[in-house]
Amino acid sequence: MAEYQGKRENDMKTNLIINYLPQNMTEKELYSMFVTIGPVESCRVMKDFKTGYSYGFGFVNYAKAEDASRAIGTLNGLQVQNKRLKVSFARPSGEDIKETNLYVTNLPRNITEQYLEQLFGKYGTIVQKNLLKDKVTGMPRGVAFVRYDRREEAQQAINALNGAIPENGTEPLSVKIAEEHGKQKAAYYAGWQAGYNQSREF
Repeated sequence: MAEYQGKRENDMKTNLIINYLPQNMTEKELYSMFVTIGPVESCRVMKDFKTGYSYGFGFVNYAKAEDASRAIGTLNGLQVQNKRLKVSFARPSGEDIKETNLYVTNLPRNITEQYLEQLFGKYGTIVQKNLLKDKVTGMPRGVAFVRYDRREEAQQAINALNGAIPENGTEPLSVKIAEEHGKQKAAYYAGWQAGYNQSREF
């Protein structure tokens, strides 16, 4: 058991989560970027199984812990296309990612993703955001999901924005913890597992 525990702790030091991936980034491109630091054991971009739509994050597992640390120092904050990568150690603990996803309603209908980022970005690091749009008109429906890196950040955003009327808005916002969709949660855990269970060849 102690040996397994030791392996698990070591995996936590080699397995990285990369947030803010460009929508069209492939696993091969992600691998090519991170292998410049050192040997990569596995690499995964998380996507919706049916549609192939990228969730905008992925996992890279290095052979050596020092390479993982160096990758954070070198590649965190790197501008790739229109995104700035966020590279950090992947966290296996379900507690850390619980209650980080917010369900926001009553947003102004003319809201943009940039304004959403501006409004919610003050309270912490946004890992993912999804502005829901009408399938027919393509116009925002006034509803969004915003996922933070940490639970405290999500809570700060609720305290500050729930019931507040945003600029150009007429109704008070409703900001609450989203009920986790099993699919997305499963994708997170599957990716973390893949970080040390699955070797991929490129």
